[in-house]
Amino acid sequence: MVGLVVSAAGGCAALAGLEGGYYVLGENGGGDACDDGTRNNEETDVDCGGSTCPQCDIAKACAAADDCASGFCADGVCCNAACDAACDACTAALKASGDEDGTCGPSKAESECGEATCSEGVQTSRGTCDGTSVACGPGEEKACEEFACDPEANACFTECTESPQCARCHECSANDGACTLAAPGTPGLGCDEDQVCDAEGECRPANGQACTESGECASGLCVDGVCCNAACDSACMACNIEGSEGTCSNVPLGSEDGSDCSEVNVCDGEGACKLAPGEDCSTNEQCASGRCIPSLFTCNQIQTP
Repeated sequence: MVGLVVSAAGGCAALAGLEGGYYVLGENGGGDACDDGTRNNEETDVDCGGSTCPQCDIAKACAAADDCASGFCADGVCCNAACDAACDACTAALKASGDEDGTCGPSKAESECGEATCSEGVQTSRGTCDGTSVACGPGEEKACEEFACDPEANACFTECTESPQCARCHECSANDGACTLAAPGTPGLGCDEDQVCDAEGECRPANGQACTESGECASGLCVDGVCCNAACDSACMACNIEGSEGTCSNVPLGSEDGSDCSEVNVCDGEGACKLAPGEDCSTNEQCASGRCIPSLFTCNQIQTP
């Protein structure tokens, strides 16, 4: 097939034996095909790589695996292996050994590897290579303290404009961008629905939630099987009254209160033990019902509403 040669001056000439179309002559008459000794057009290295030239040999420059005869492109050169571990490299400049380009080996010591992360209030910097292993060594950890993690920067916030930028149980002071510990009993701020913040900035069961010991509760008080707002250790006071769970309240009128108020006594509904109906009395104040029958000197029955 006869091809068409186009000169730099714009003239034309027939060229016998050229398979394909045409190529452009340079100022000195040289061509820019894949054997001209020059890196040009889409070539990734001299006379190789790209979409039209042959694949490159080991150590030649590349942009993708398809540019290389080995099928591997790493660190910008054709490599003898995938060389895709966290701490390996395929160029002399990046390798611990300093060997020639094109052979995969461990990265230089102290080379950074991996990605910086921030999770659960702990910021972890990028890791480092040790010069002998291809595994990435752990990065340095730093607690965010009163701040939360910034998911976009993978680092701790250093100032805040809203409380979600603060650590759990901390609130943002918009005036100075500081995060401060929330008052005990504050709901939300990273706690579950049935929890509130305690004095140490931890989420613990709120008042009214079931408990077995005081250390479980945000209030530090477990009374009558629930977290309570007070010690609630007086007779005829309880923290598990239906409808008022978690708040120390008066035991209902006429009810007993275990060993604190039993036998001849019942609760008067106002937090005191008084004589039960039918018991001997001398004054109204002695009776839970509020009335001592004069003729019988016994406490009257408790009137139901």
